[in-house]
Amino acid sequence: MNDQPSCRIYLFRHGETANSKEVCFNGHFDIGLSVNGENQFKEWAQVLKNEPFKAIYSSDLERTRTSARLLGEPHKLEPVAFPELRELCFGDWEGLSVVEVEKRFPNQLKERMKNIETFQVEGGETFRQLQDRVIPRFEDIVARHQNEQVALVCHGGVNRVIFSHLLEIPIERIFRVKQEYAALNIIQYFGGEPVVELLGGTVNNAYINPTGDKKIPIQ
Repeated sequence: MNDQPSCRIYLFRHGETANSKEVCFNGHFDIGLSVNGENQFKEWAQVLKNEPFKAIYSSDLERTRTSARLLGEPHKLEPVAFPELRELCFGDWEGLSVVEVEKRFPNQLKERMKNIETFQVEGGETFRQLQDRVIPRFEDIVARHQNEQVALVCHGGVNRVIFSHLLEIPIERIFRVKQEYAALNIIQYFGGEPVVELLGGTVNNAYINPTGDKKIPIQ
């Protein structure tokens, strides 16, 4: 492995959504953040205000755009949104809660968990299709920012298929990667090789250093 660091990615999941208590399949459904979700990224913005971000990217959905905007405020960076970074499209399940899906589409949730890679809701995408959509844009961003540090604010499914690609994890095992609301992952490239330095970090597990400044755990 080339030991010279190149691109450094701070990969976030968006903040808590306004319908989080219902546990919904939001997908392309354009729900916004809850007050708590906004506060999560206001706090991340303070924690990371001295980080040398050159750019901030997000999907074009409201929950990631708002999260990215809040993160970028201390840096005076306007986020760039790409539709390719949208969450998995859930088709007929869009915006429905787990309870509603179980009532309206009996046994489909069980079928989905048995066939993570290939299961497809009517009108929606498979996780393989999601990965095929996301990875070219992700790699384009990495290529644009050699020897620079950038932030991406994406979605749980998007982040998981990125890790499936980077770490060569089979798609059927991607739910072994936990991604809470406002989770932070850090990926450091050495030449063309990615190293995951932080997985699923949250604002709540940051620590206070002796000067009183909050730092993320690995720094």
